[in-house]
Amino acid sequence: MTTNTTPPDAPMGASFGRSSATRRGHMITKGHLAAFANERNVVDVLDVLEGRGYPSSIENATVVSYVYDPAVFNHNLEKQFAAIEDTGVGALNRLRAGKKPSESDQLAVIEFLDMHLHRGRYADRAGDSQPATLFKTDGSIEQSRLNYGDLISLAHDHPDTLRLTKLDLEKWSWQIYTTTNLWTGDGAVMLWRPDADHELSTVTFPLSPTQLLVIGEDIPTDFDMSRAIAMRSRRWVVGPRGALPIEAIKRMKAERDAVSE
Repeated sequence: MTTNTTPPDAPMGASFGRSSATRRGHMITKGHLAAFANERNVVDVLDVLEGRGYPSSIENATVVSYVYDPAVFNHNLEKQFAAIEDTGVGALNRLRAGKKPSESDQLAVIEFLDMHLHRGRYADRAGDSQPATLFKTDGSIEQSRLNYGDLISLAHDHPDTLRLTKLDLEKWSWQIYTTTNLWTGDGAVMLWRPDADHELSTVTFPLSPTQLLVIGEDIPTDFDMSRAIAMRSRRWVVGPRGALPIEAIKRMKAERDAVSE
């Protein structure tokens, strides 16, 4: 990959140089995982890249060391994400409790879903890097490598990146479907449209193992949402203790990968 990058155009206020590192970064927000945990705050986790499933406390689930620390840009992603998580998780919890969302809660949820969707796009790239050519404002050229933090920073404001915050979702219909055995994952934000010729019509997200947030038009009630979330998740699938069929999910994803090769 060759990337033409200068500090004035760097997305999200980024500039060159490393930001302060956060050693333990949750790739799926801990406050969201808490809704799927048992009384001991334990969930079942499938790490798709490593091909293994295990029980984990929410303190340790989906943690990757220094995952949001950019290699090139000086942008504190961890601080930005923490602010979104603080307001978003509170708003999600009020939805779970059956409270009608205020406009501020709706906006907080939308920003949280946008963050979750965006981070999930590159969840399987954490720990990887790719070459880049940096064109600096002083006229010099430097060869470098972009990591996961750099990639999500670069893609954040790219014109081809779908931003849920730009869709006025607060004006759409908001419902909560009651269901059973919902899982979550880095691909848990699901985007729906009637067909390829129509615009996005619905956004869904699991609030808990029994509650599905539906923003927009209705969706089929017989759709296997958990399976779809598992298939869309690039690295992490999480469910209540004892409810996540880890070996079956591994087989499903292996079959999908074999077909796509």
